Amino acid sequence: MSKARYVMVGGFLGAGKTTTLLRLAERLKSQGLRVGLITNDQSVGLVDTALLGSHDLPVEEITGGCFCCRFNSLTDAAEKLAKDERPDVFLAEPVGSCTDLAATVSYPLRRLYGAAYSVAPYSVLVDPVRAERVLGLATGKSFSPKVLYIYAKQLEEADIIVVNKIDLLDNARFQKLMAALGEKYPKAKVVGISARDGTNFDVWAEMIASGETAGGPTMEVDYDVYAEGEALLGWTNATVTVSAATPADGNAYLTKLAADLHDGLTSLGPKSPT
Repeated sequence: MSKARYVMVGGFLGAGKTTTLLRLAERLKSQGLRVGLITNDQSVGLVDTALLGSHDLPVEEITGGCFCCRFNSLTDAAEKLAKDERPDVFLAEPVGSCTDLAATVSYPLRRLYGAAYSVAPYSVLVDPVRAERVLGLATGKSFSPKVLYIYAKQLEEADIIVVNKIDLLDNARFQKLMAALGEKYPKAKVVGISARDGTNFDVWAEMIASGETAGGPTMEVDYDVYAEGEALLGWTNATVTVSAATPADGNAYLTKLAADLHDGLTSLGPKSPT
């Protein structure tokens, strides 16, 4: 029996992982392959799961912790999908604040379940505007040092660094960013895509279609700094019901609400300089 392909796509919060996985899943389905998805977050009732499921894709979610500390839950989810859907390809999206996945997921998956899964090179997505600021190529708000530590470690363990949203950059900025990433992270291949409009998507898809991850327990991680950085990335999950006495424009309301939240949070400034 041929092995199922396990594809994990990581990256920081806001890098576009869910949109990217949705496009990848649709591409694989168009090739006649069965696809199963595994989402991950610290809380329950994931928006990502609902979005992917709304496109008629089988999804399992792992909540209450990252893949890196829920490996057994990850394999249980894969086994459930295998029993119910028999996917040819598993697509897994870890929490955006997670790192050290090569050692805690890819390596044991290959070592313990190598007969069942072929583990694709590990891709880490980056938002180009944020990456420019982190790498000092542009000015603007960045992260606290402990959050930056997580961001840098995500890129350090990548087999493939995927610069998403390249439609936001002109060619000069794109080339400069690609060169900077290649210089700072020479172990990784670097590719630029746009999950929104499909630019270069086939190039990246071919990169993860063959070969296996080189991941293993080789990257040093200061778990105290990691934990403190992750704590700074806490967020509020809430479900809110809004009613109106007369017909209203829901999109306009959500746009105004998002703008008000942005302005209010910006006015508070950073919670901690560390």
